[in-house]
Amino acid sequence: MSFLKIAALVVASFLALPSLVQAQVACQDVRYGASAYHARMDELARIARLPNQRWNRYHEAAVKNICEGRPLENRGLIDQGYVTASDVQGLMRNLDLFRANEPRSEIGQSYGYSRKKFGDMGLCSACADNVAQWYTRQPESRCGKLARQALEGNPQAERLLTSFPDYCIWKY
Repeated sequence: MSFLKIAALVVASFLALPSLVQAQVACQDVRYGASAYHARMDELARIARLPNQRWNRYHEAAVKNICEGRPLENRGLIDQGYVTASDVQGLMRNLDLFRANEPRSEIGQSYGYSRKKFGDMGLCSACADNVAQWYTRQPESRCGKLARQALEGNPQAERLLTSFPDYCIWKY
């Protein structure tokens, strides 16, 4: 390979490097009142690819929910049209959520495991989420008990659960 081709390849790889390596924004940087809050939110809007690389108060609310460990509360913002699901996904992908020595709680672990299992049984994503909420937050409820029986392998309970009875709709 000629020297010019090698030099062009090196220059091209340095130009592409910033797009390949994306810095993440830490939750502590986008906590309202933090120093350089607006600059860090601007950066987050850019790397999360928000529309026109701009953020608004609803994006701020979504970031707060994500950073406080309540990402499911963003469903209301999405359902009401304040933000799009892709906005929230972009924010989640680009927020550094690692917290040293903060493992997922038992309820969080149970929710994650059970939600996956309910999905594997054939429940839609939203249905599996609803049932997992009942199972982890109110295990003695009618839906919580049915969910436990289904997870224990009761085929009749599993059939009933996959029909998604009305009493398994979680009230957010």
